[in-house]
Amino acid sequence: MKKRNKKTGRLRLSGGSVVFDIINNFCFIIFSAAVLYPFVYLLALSFNDGMDALKGGITIWPRIFTLENYQIIFSEKQLTSAVFMSVSRTILGTLVTLVFTILVSYCFTRREMLFFNAYLWIIMLPMYVSAGLIPTFLVYRALRLTNTFWVYILPNLVWASNVVIMRTMFDTVPASLHEAAVIDGAGDMKILIRVIVPLSFPVIATIALFNAVWHWNSWYDTVMFTRDSHLDTLMSLLSRMLMESQSQLINVLKSARRAKSLTPEVLKAAMTIVTVVPIIIVYPFLQKYFVKGIMVGAIKE
Repeated sequence: MKKRNKKTGRLRLSGGSVVFDIINNFCFIIFSAAVLYPFVYLLALSFNDGMDALKGGITIWPRIFTLENYQIIFSEKQLTSAVFMSVSRTILGTLVTLVFTILVSYCFTRREMLFFNAYLWIIMLPMYVSAGLIPTFLVYRALRLTNTFWVYILPNLVWASNVVIMRTMFDTVPASLHEAAVIDGAGDMKILIRVIVPLSFPVIATIALFNAVWHWNSWYDTVMFTRDSHLDTLMSLLSRMLMESQSQLINVLKSARRAKSLTPEVLKAAMTIVTVVPIIIVYPFLQKYFVKGIMVGAIKE
């Protein structure tokens, strides 16, 4: 509890509050260290010599520093192709999904739209009912999406959960702004681009982050709906490598003659770091919008 000093007029913490803050900060530091240590350990392992890593004892710093593990990863055509596929999927998928989500969400703010309730049921129903894997596969095959790059993009154009979040944000924009724009002769598309989108940037950035992380981490659709190795993403390749035996994993990079000290452990660590670092780099730029965007609709001003 805070108490005010009678002489200076300043607020000071009571003894119980000080003890609580100390315990709270200590627990937070322990929790942060527990979350951070696995990543630091993998980072140190990925930069360590493979044969030396078999001895164990590596904590937060590589014992024998080497860049060989990453050089091998980016020198293999299969791995570089997977990186390119993941980057392409993440960028294109995020942009296309944002455009369609914005358009659909704006439509659901116009309740005078014809068949409004029917469209609302259609967009919300998949949130509660799923057809299952086999019907989904048959539909994709009938649409000739299987074994193509578009199986990553087209089925994920609009997510109902994203529409709900973005529509809630659009509804917070004062109706007077929309009416003023209509009086000035603006159409729906101009109102959306010039008025709604600039005021909704926090939630748009949040949806972009959600979709980018999902596309980057996705591997299930690659395994289920593609058979062409050229369509492998980095995450699907990593998941396959993590499930393979040691001998199979070494055969993946059998052609790399420089890999004299390569071991499955350091290879898996390097691959994991490669998949995690891009999201870590992007997240700080969107973090300032994330909290405000995710809290849309939670607080009524």
